[in-house]
Amino acid sequence: MTTIATYEAQVADLLHDPNNLVWSTTQLDLYINEARRQLVMDTGCLRSLQTVYLTQNVEAYTFGAVTGATITAGGSGYTTPTVSFSGGGGTGVAATLGLTSGAVTSISFSNYGSGYTSAPAATVNPVGGGSGASITVGALNVNTFDVLDVHIIYGNLRYATKWYPWSIFSRLFRQYTTVQRRPVAWATYGLTQIYVGPLPDQTYQAEVDTIILPTDLSGSTTDTIPAVVQDPIKFYAAYLAKNNAQQYGEAAGFLGQYSKRLLEVAQPYTRRMGNVILQGFA
Repeated sequence: MTTIATYEAQVADLLHDPNNLVWSTTQLDLYINEARRQLVMDTGCLRSLQTVYLTQNVEAYTFGAVTGATITAGGSGYTTPTVSFSGGGGTGVAATLGLTSGAVTSISFSNYGSGYTSAPAATVNPVGGGSGASITVGALNVNTFDVLDVHIIYGNLRYATKWYPWSIFSRLFRQYTTVQRRPVAWATYGLTQIYVGPLPDQTYQAEVDTIILPTDLSGSTTDTIPAVVQDPIKFYAAYLAKNNAQQYGEAAGFLGQYSKRLLEVAQPYTRRMGNVILQGFA
């Protein structure tokens, strides 16, 4: 069970500084956590299927924001209910509810929030009476580094959507600004957004296959990076320490050991599968 103390001892040993006379544990922790992020970016070893809800007529979904929600139970007897959100690590999400004959039947977001690492919990507040309504929310982790695939769940099927480079996606799916149907394609835009196309014609549950950057280790927290690929971390942290001290020759040696060990314990991950129709596309 690897903790930050485990890495501190390993890196201090490589630097021949077991008593932390040159590099404090605070400095080592910064280097170790940066090395952990670098390892995940190089290997994709922290992979997560995130469950989200695509919202009708919304094409863009931002990392760290709520994507949408589904009404899991409408309840009864409501007159002027409100909805509040808690948890998930973020802030700012806001929405209003729609009613039909006293039951909650829709939710409309005025702000999708930011900074969420998981979906917040939604609470229906029975202002004026009512009970029994429940809502499930979806969100994309703010620490998402890469998106590999998107599947739409429709009925009892899981549809694979096609990935396109942004320029091709935009030409194929964004020319009609009001057409809505089940999305069949997706693309990344910048480093923090995905787009789906065509525009969703209803709420859809989706699975987003992603690589998640690790949160910083501290205290007695156990590392979520699989043990089988942890070994290169100490070499990259030692490289950062030596590089910061402007001892560039030794730094290069540690960086070389990191690269060598990386190839021994893990292969760089395959990102997205291209579409056959794109072969030979200029």
